Amino acid sequence: MEREKYESLSLAALRDIAKARGLKNVSTMKKSMLIDSMMSLDEEEAARPKTAEVHEAAVEKEKEKTKAEPKKKAVPEPEAVIEAMPPQEIQSVKETVLKENGANDISEEKKILDSGIEVKGILEVLSDGYGFIRSDNYMPGEDDVYVAPSQIRRFSLKTGDIVSGNMRIRSSNDKFGALLFVKSVNGIKPENMGRRVNFEDLTPIFPDERLRLETPRGPVSMRIMDLMSPVGKGQRGMIVSPPKAGKTTLLKDVARSITQNNPEMHLIILLIDERPEEVTDIKEAIEGDQVEVIYSTFD
Repeated sequence: MEREKYESLSLAALRDIAKARGLKNVSTMKKSMLIDSMMSLDEEEAARPKTAEVHEAAVEKEKEKTKAEPKKKAVPEPEAVIEAMPPQEIQSVKETVLKENGANDISEEKKILDSGIEVKGILEVLSDGYGFIRSDNYMPGEDDVYVAPSQIRRFSLKTGDIVSGNMRIRSSNDKFGALLFVKSVNGIKPENMGRRVNFEDLTPIFPDERLRLETPRGPVSMRIMDLMSPVGKGQRGMIVSPPKAGKTTLLKDVARSITQNNPEMHLIILLIDERPEEVTDIKEAIEGDQVEVIYSTFD
């Protein structure tokens, strides 16, 4: 078989043919190595002398097969079919074959480089075009994951996006782990991110869904807030009071009520210039899978 015919086949088809012909370790070979091995095997088979006995036996076997089987319609060779196609269809077939071969090669490469470690976090895009998935309190750290500029351009990623995916195998020379492929962006499939609307272009509206803060056996302050100053999703609010009046306690009660009555909501608590013991107290008081405590202490 000519080299062009081998190259037109997919990697999976080449591996099946190689296994049938007795080649070993075909699962680890790349497409180019498989083609070279098949070509050398073809040359060896062509160089072997065929004896007259083998030829006569093959002829007799073919005659018996012809007698036993009914006549079948002649099937044109693939080359003849391609030559009979219009030029536009030939180009379309070539592009399809190239895409299939490329997809197979990419999937094989991903399997080899995939570490099996899933990462998820907030993306920060830097001025040079690349970015990092921040892992520790949204600040730079040793466990950050590098995101290539090609991935950022392909999926229209922006700073603040919640990106999840698999990390490639990390070598000893790598300072940071690198993202191999993207699974989701903000909970959406990455191929759909090109159609998203910019946040600046969204239309602001008044809250239309109320948050109930009162809970069974909860503090009376939550029922008072429901009656005197009800809160809705998307609403801004401010607590004004003198020092040591119980602002932090009220905020903790509000956060606990939201996590209990609305478990689907993602709660972010931002603490700026707080004492470290206050940060620890809030972390222990408000727990949940959808709760994040982001802090910046004064020390």
